[in-house]
Amino acid sequence: MGKSGRLKPSDWGSLMPAHNSQAHRPPYYYRDTEMVMVQFLTDENAVLDLLPSDLELMEPATAFMVMEQNHWTTIGGYGEVYVGVMCLWEGEPYAYVPGVYVTGENSQILGREIWGFGKKRCSHFEIRKHDNGQVEAQMDINPGDGALRAVMSPQDNAGADILGETPLICLKIIPDVAGGSAPALAQLTSVTFKAAPLVGSDGKAEVFVGPGTISMSGNHDVNLPVGDILACIYARFDADLPYGSVLKTFEESEF
Repeated sequence: MGKSGRLKPSDWGSLMPAHNSQAHRPPYYYRDTEMVMVQFLTDENAVLDLLPSDLELMEPATAFMVMEQNHWTTIGGYGEVYVGVMCLWEGEPYAYVPGVYVTGENSQILGREIWGFGKKRCSHFEIRKHDNGQVEAQMDINPGDGALRAVMSPQDNAGADILGETPLICLKIIPDVAGGSAPALAQLTSVTFKAAPLVGSDGKAEVFVGPGTISMSGNHDVNLPVGDILACIYARFDADLPYGSVLKTFEESEF
């Protein structure tokens, strides 16, 4: 009789590879994250083409772009850009996330495997502060392509509650290794990224609003038509990224 392996399921790590997991289990902790966020009206037809059929569009069609530099986290520092589309699931408000770009390996792998974020890598992301007071967030997907640029002028201090805690929805798809027409697993998942703004020595939350612009070029996963800009926010915060929940598991008959 041949010799069987000794790595039993009870010995597996929580992530691949089973014998030496990519990272520890959530929650993951974020400290001194720096963020520029732009909320804007967008094109209804463009959003409906992206929105899974189980979700209902919130009208008017509204989206937000989050651009953040995670200076320190328990899975490593990285830059991240994602877009959220406001929608309803069973009558409750959520934000569906059709596209995410990151600069770090851990953030890409864990985001896809655990929550189902469709994360891809970008070549460059940074947030810059200029001597005229403006804050600029800039991303290149391929070197020098200028895929995204947002510029805002922080002017007014805002309350900590402006960041809110809108739950995010992802469409998690695990392909079938045997090549079947249906995925091995398909789920609508949800997670809430809980941000707590830093508080300055004057007792004010590090959250500021002001005028700004956002521009995008190229056909990529966070490029949505930009209509009226509703708000521009610059913030610094700490956050926890916990496990989420499964809203729906798709049946093979649905494909």
